[in-house]
Amino acid sequence: MVVGDIFLYEIKKEIPMDQIPTLDYIKRQAKKLRKELGITHTEALENVAKQYGFANWINCQRTLNQKRDIPADIAANSFQLNFTDWLRKHVKRDSPLGDLARDMSDKSWPSYTTVEQYCDYLHDKNAVYEAIQTLNRAWKTYTAYVKRKNSPQPVNSIRKKVAIKNYDERKITFVKNVKPLHFEDRRAEKFEAGDKAWISWTGSKAIPATVISGDERNYKVRLERPLAKAGKITYSLFADEVRSTPELACLNMVSM
Repeated sequence: MVVGDIFLYEIKKEIPMDQIPTLDYIKRQAKKLRKELGITHTEALENVAKQYGFANWINCQRTLNQKRDIPADIAANSFQLNFTDWLRKHVKRDSPLGDLARDMSDKSWPSYTTVEQYCDYLHDKNAVYEAIQTLNRAWKTYTAYVKRKNSPQPVNSIRKKVAIKNYDERKITFVKNVKPLHFEDRRAEKFEAGDKAWISWTGSKAIPATVISGDERNYKVRLERPLAKAGKITYSLFADEVRSTPELACLNMVSM
């Protein structure tokens, strides 16, 4: 058939018949075919769609719309976000990326699956070099974002969370309306090695600690917060500065 032969000859120059094209590509080919053969646009679309194995133009639209501009290397993952929708999120940014996102609002903006196709589109529109650079950077950021969303939780992070459970689970506690006592009015409590205790440097914030050793006058304690330094910092304090509750610790704040 003459129409089919001409069409196949044009297609093989750009996209092999065993590869899936985009809707915009099919529309462009249909437009060429319509002008060359003087057929209607609908007839041209039907012909192009069938040449690529679709039942008709409507079937072609529905199938390709489901795969709209999602890169092939991330299309199989559970989290999917096409480049156009991702770019639309940055439309209010005062930056080159924001400029690109605003340009994308043009109805003629295509839906592609590779950055090369977008670059070709900008070249055809005589875009400046800076715009193409911005597009390439945006594509890298977009693909990295989608891959990060689909990546499993790093093993190191899981191990770190498990290791945290080995430390004291108490947290720094803030105490209101407490007035620290004069050292002459303070009383000491009895602790054994390994007992949980509290200390306060300010009279309003109590820090969890663990008693390491002690006697009648002093206790050596290990701080359990902040978490990054938990178990690594020790202090030797007066016995009355180590207390059993956050409130008592703030009453007998450390006087050093």
